[in-house]
Amino acid sequence: MLNSSDQKSSSSIKSADRVLDVLELLCRRGNSASHTDIAFSLDIPKSSLSGLLKNLISRNYLEKNHAENTYLLGPAFYDLIKQGENVIKMPQIAQAQLNWMTEKTKEASAFYVFKGDHIERMLGAEASYPLSYRMPPNVKFSLYSAAAGKAVLHALPELERENYLQNLKIKPNTDRTVTTKKELRARLIEDTENGVTFSYGENSVGVIALAVPILGENLYPLGALSIVVPEVRFNAELKQLCMEVLMNAGKKIEFELRSS
Repeated sequence: MLNSSDQKSSSSIKSADRVLDVLELLCRRGNSASHTDIAFSLDIPKSSLSGLLKNLISRNYLEKNHAENTYLLGPAFYDLIKQGENVIKMPQIAQAQLNWMTEKTKEASAFYVFKGDHIERMLGAEASYPLSYRMPPNVKFSLYSAAAGKAVLHALPELERENYLQNLKIKPNTDRTVTTKKELRARLIEDTENGVTFSYGENSVGVIALAVPILGENLYPLGALSIVVPEVRFNAELKQLCMEVLMNAGKKIEFELRSS
């Protein structure tokens, strides 16, 4: 016999299955089905289906055609597909920009994907200097110390950013890493200039990084571009060049994602 915890888990899984079943059915049925059709096709009690459809409509995954009394796939469903396509296309688009960024600045650059509570470096272009930052792929970074992470965190919707901060436990990487959430909130604003966010040795000792978020059609951050410079080589002229290159490359990637 299932205990209350197991019963709750089983019920949640069943509800999730039903949501997917409804979305898949509408895809198969030419994006139109009535309440009765859905209930019959999926063997869902009409009382249970009503609540499920109401929730999907409230979250814009479904729309109701009141004239025909049918349900259609909503804008959130198509946005989800678009975001998935962008995740697949972004690395290819980003690689060309990384090569250009490093060619223009002579410094290492990288592309990161946003993964909920962290970012992950997917691609990198390394500088030819003996003293430069290595850019191996599949390396994870926090949102509160790396420039790319801070850029994403700064670009998040306020509610989502605050939810992240409420659950955050800061583990300093260097003596320059913020130690309190209050300080982090202030630094996100102070360390962002014209859309470019900086990390001054907060993630790695002796390293200054600059980053811009890559935004989807709904202005939600999908990832970030970053340029990383040894502190001893960083100056006002290089800072300005890196900022211009980052903003240019970021806009090109966003344009290609929207156009493709």
